[in-house]
Amino acid sequence: MQARFRLSMAAGLLAALAGCVTTKESDTARTGVEQMLISSAVDRALDKIDFATVRGAKIYVEEKYLDCVDKNYVFIALHERLLVNGCTLMDKADDADVVMQIGSGAVGTDRQDFFIGLSQIPLPPPSPISIPQFSLFSREKANGTAKLVIIAYDAKSKRAVMNSGISLARSDFKSWKIIGSGSVESGSVPHDVLVATGQRDDILDVVPKGVVPSNIAGRPQTPAK
Repeated sequence: MQARFRLSMAAGLLAALAGCVTTKESDTARTGVEQMLISSAVDRALDKIDFATVRGAKIYVEEKYLDCVDKNYVFIALHERLLVNGCTLMDKADDADVVMQIGSGAVGTDRQDFFIGLSQIPLPPPSPISIPQFSLFSREKANGTAKLVIIAYDAKSKRAVMNSGISLARSDFKSWKIIGSGSVESGSVPHDVLVATGQRDDILDVVPKGVVPSNIAGRPQTPAK
């Protein structure tokens, strides 16, 4: 009888300690990480596009075809790349050499949370109290995705001068923690923060001294000292 009781207790404990997974299609809380996931994915998608065919042109960028989260950043990031290529941004299509249109197939985030431990347990009514979640191990994975397309045509002849095709890029953030220890972070977002600010925060992806990627915000960076 005692052996049976022990087996039942062990089975219950194993069931309670089972891993739990929560998947989110998108985040709504505008944390810095979420915004970085989106803006970094947008930067990477734009960095894949060749603007050589419109270099130096007077360009009017139409805004009506872009409908996505953080679209203001998409526009300003596009404008920045056009200016780097010597283009002049025009307020009216009639004054431009080239009309440019940009659209998005996807701009957003996905996240998956996983933990091993005890789930939150509500106490029987009428008590409003719950036993809090207890995690032995937890892991968070998040991705930012940007799928963009840009076309441009001559303002007078309406002939195509640029077609980017589909430009798809992703960014990522990973964090895991074992009970009694701080979190360990890795992925493109912590990496970019480390390169830009020097703040490590237990980042797993260590950047060798003197090595600085050239694709941060799409611009070459000064080598680290």
